[in-house]
Amino acid sequence: MNILVIHEVDWVKKVTFEIHHLSEILSLKGHNVYAIDVPDPGKISINNDFKEDIENFHRIYEKSSVTLFRTPIIPIKGLNRVSAYFTSYNFIKKILQDNAIDIVLLYSIVTNAKATIKACKEANIPIIHRTFDVVHDLIDEKYLKNFVINIEKSVYSKFDQIIANTPFMKNWSEEMNGKNVMIIPQGVDSNLMKPLAKDLELQNKIGISSNDKVVMYLGSIHSISGLPIILKNLPDIIKEIPNFKLLVVGGGAHLENLKQISKKLNIEKFVIFTNYVPYLEIPKYCSLADLCINPFEITDMTKKLSPVKIFDLLACGKPILATPLDGLLFDFPKESNILIYSELEDFKEKIILLLNDKNLHSFGINGRKFVEENYTWENVANRFLKEFEFFLK
Repeated sequence: MNILVIHEVDWVKKVTFEIHHLSEILSLKGHNVYAIDVPDPGKISINNDFKEDIENFHRIYEKSSVTLFRTPIIPIKGLNRVSAYFTSYNFIKKILQDNAIDIVLLYSIVTNAKATIKACKEANIPIIHRTFDVVHDLIDEKYLKNFVINIEKSVYSKFDQIIANTPFMKNWSEEMNGKNVMIIPQGVDSNLMKPLAKDLELQNKIGISSNDKVVMYLGSIHSISGLPIILKNLPDIIKEIPNFKLLVVGGGAHLENLKQISKKLNIEKFVIFTNYVPYLEIPKYCSLADLCINPFEITDMTKKLSPVKIFDLLACGKPILATPLDGLLFDFPKESNILIYSELEDFKEKIILLLNDKNLHSFGINGRKFVEENYTWENVANRFLKEFEFFLK
């Protein structure tokens, strides 16, 4: 099968997530997998590397092979997406023809969804959309938000199938007049994400002592991360647990804001910011953590989410304290006792309580077992292939 996966992010720079796992596993199953991305040149670039297509590309599985085609862009931050909006149709059309593509798996909406639909309809190639987010909810600027809403309304009815990751995204897709909507949750590779003995070299390198109590946040740092509230509660936590450390593994637009809060509160020596780390190094950082947190503020946008990092952290055998997002509650119901749920305003007391609980590690043991039995990328890939085969009968 010749499969084309299309997104509007930079495939090389983007944090490793489902597009990489799924495409690489499909290639390992013997399929020819191609991908289209939209390169991110930074603020401005005279480097032409992002113009070069990449053969035998992989970021996770060494023996996998994906051919990455890079959308022609103007190499200036912001204009890269705008220019891709106009160049995508001819670019996608040529790739469909040159590689005899059988089916397209589309992740994007704004930059190249319309171009993909037009090119695929002309070539009579089925399009399956993978729906994770209500994209307009991620945008603050009102004029741009309205533009994106109009695109969402215009494209969802034209997909041949939609595969959502939660019931809430399924309902939303159907509200957008999507048809043939089904749910396939996200996955994890428990052979890559696994419990490790404490990495003493890393521990020393980033300034953690052997008797420190470490709470870790993993992932992108957005305005809804909830981390500013955690930082403001840190002085009270430190009074109760003087050997406390907060390990923030990730980056994003609001990272500098968090550093400023830490400086203002004079808690810098209790907070470690690593920025993004390579995906395959996540288990090393997890080995240092006694507890992981996902303190997302609950909004109309975030409550639909079931962040894939939760699956990775569970596979690493870590107990997780999380706000009760509806998406998480679907994948990990309260009665399953896999995640420890708490409202954000109660995180301070809950963190103190959990770090003093001698049985805290049992949540991690049960969590790993749960994801191994219920959520693997191998299973996700097989379910996607089953849907692809249905359209190609």
